[in-house]
Amino acid sequence: MGIVRKQSILSSIFIYIGFAIGAINILILFPKYFTPEQIGLTRILLDVALLFATLCTLGAIPITLKFFPFYQGYLPKNKNDLPLLTILLGVTGSLLLLLLLPHFKPMIIRKFGARSPLFVDYFDLVYPFTITLVFFSIFEAHAWSQKKTVLSNALKEFAFRLFTTVIIVLFIAGILNFNQFINLYAYIFLIPVLIFLYSLSRKGNFPLQFSISKVTSRLKGKMFSFGLFVFGGAMLNIIARTNDTIIIASQSSGGLSDAAVFTIATYLVTVMDVPQRSLISITTPFIAEAWKNRNLAKIDSLYKKTALNLLVLGMAIFSLVLLNIGDATKFLGQDYQALGMIVLISGIAKLIDLATGLNTQILLLSKYWKFEFLTNMLLVALSIPLNYWLTKKYNVIGPAYGNLIALLVFNFTRFLMIWRIFKLQPFTVENGKAILIGILVFLIIYIIPDTGNIFLNVAIRSVSFILVFGWLILKFNISADIAGLFELLKARFKRF
Repeated sequence: MGIVRKQSILSSIFIYIGFAIGAINILILFPKYFTPEQIGLTRILLDVALLFATLCTLGAIPITLKFFPFYQGYLPKNKNDLPLLTILLGVTGSLLLLLLLPHFKPMIIRKFGARSPLFVDYFDLVYPFTITLVFFSIFEAHAWSQKKTVLSNALKEFAFRLFTTVIIVLFIAGILNFNQFINLYAYIFLIPVLIFLYSLSRKGNFPLQFSISKVTSRLKGKMFSFGLFVFGGAMLNIIARTNDTIIIASQSSGGLSDAAVFTIATYLVTVMDVPQRSLISITTPFIAEAWKNRNLAKIDSLYKKTALNLLVLGMAIFSLVLLNIGDATKFLGQDYQALGMIVLISGIAKLIDLATGLNTQILLLSKYWKFEFLTNMLLVALSIPLNYWLTKKYNVIGPAYGNLIALLVFNFTRFLMIWRIFKLQPFTVENGKAILIGILVFLIIYIIPDTGNIFLNVAIRSVSFILVFGWLILKFNISADIAGLFELLKARFKRF
């Protein structure tokens, strides 16, 4: 786990800095200088572009992650034709988008015109947003496969938010009007795409080999069937995870304004994703290699360690957000009163997702990868009708309940599959201890009296929770990786 730990630290640094910048954007700059409808527009453009970008990759991402070890193991670097194959898939998908999407615009106008007219006005920005995301995703998959996860996370989590801050500041300064701002926002991934391309190609790690290699000739059948099924599963997963905002914008009484509230709540909960994003990008190539070498013991070790670490860090972040959500709502104002309930429900859903570890990667990269498709079908079959019905019944809070139910069933199903097929499960007694410590410390810190100052409240509660929770996790040696990381940081601090 040495490489995993080292890259995880560096990746987490970039991700947390990115999230800090994102917090300034989402919690301070956007609410102060943009209307709720304008904030909702930025979110729905991103979600729709993410949905279409997943469709336009045509399976290039899972093919890269699954089969790159074979290309690396059996071909010299300059004979690797996988980069060109994935680029061609991205180009084909983008052309299909440009040809087919205009035919669906009348339907989009009917669905969103009444409650979210701003989205209809700027719908054409979906095209550049989607196409840049397509190639960013393809380059990111190659970076993951080559273990360049620090670069990947720096561009995706840090650079994207920094570029957003720059154009927000230009808007605040009056250099850009809103029309110019939102047009630049739609091209926000263009610079990271160019940086990716330069970094991957400058040392010959992204050759464009135009002749078909022996690996492609031998594996093309498996690559096609694997890519088709997993692409379908990824598509379903993205639909399940983005339909909430789209349904809110089209069905909730507040339209894009409600989407803005849900966006801020989702961002606060997404902070819990930071350790998972870092670990997924780092451990995916190790899991792929372990399956290639049939090393089930290594997969079991990764499964248990990542599930425990994600649970500990997820409990910590969720508790910090929940302890301070009341003051955050006061700061944002009356329009964001639903924030606390959405964060509570969505945070529990995210904690369940984190606690089950890297079940997606283990299934996806195994020979039982078709279960990935089937479980994603289940997630969509649950989330879309639940979110639609609950949004019409409870407005902006509805999708939070829908996502909680869907993710609970989804992760429990995957847990049972992995346990039944591979006799692997991610839980130990330490997981239970971590949950008990988190709940106990949360209740203790929650009763700290209100000082009357929002910022002082946040500082006192946050520092108190981190110190007590961290001390108990280390005291009872809940996670060897977290304890090792603490000792490493302590030793470096002493040398400094």
